[in-house]
Amino acid sequence: MWGIVPCKYLHNFPFREGVGRQMFQGEHKNTMDAKGRVNVPASFRETLRARYGDEQVVVTRDYDGCLHAYPPKEWDRRVLANMQKLDFNDPWRRSYERFVVSPAVTCVPDKQGRILLPLSLRSFADLDKSVLFAGGAGHFEIWDITRREAQLEQDLVMLRSGPPQP
Repeated sequence: MWGIVPCKYLHNFPFREGVGRQMFQGEHKNTMDAKGRVNVPASFRETLRARYGDEQVVVTRDYDGCLHAYPPKEWDRRVLANMQKLDFNDPWRRSYERFVVSPAVTCVPDKQGRILLPLSLRSFADLDKSVLFAGGAGHFEIWDITRREAQLEQDLVMLRSGPPQP
């Protein structure tokens, strides 16, 4: 069932009941070591365990210049299933597969809660020492802090212009 969540700063936002249980909440700054290991926030690991049964994630590139991390079930449902609905020879599908699917890696946190981000993904997202984990519905993002601030400025301009009209 759909409802409305009042938002005093922007517009009323439609939501689907039960979605909150799949949500990774908050923004968390962490430090990545020289090998590319970074701690996944404890609250995100707890959501992974409670909702999906373990802590592993599939990490890949996103169009906005960050990394997206999906629980494997969400990766299969949101990314692979939607891509496979398109004809294999569709140019958009092939570009999407090369950009998003090909570089994806499955990461399992170590005993300290760290995942190892490959150099290719770190380079793409311009990740150095300070990284920001940003929650989302069914996935979370991993950002360079400066790049995230620039993206949020762009997002605010778009949000102030109002939602798309049907």
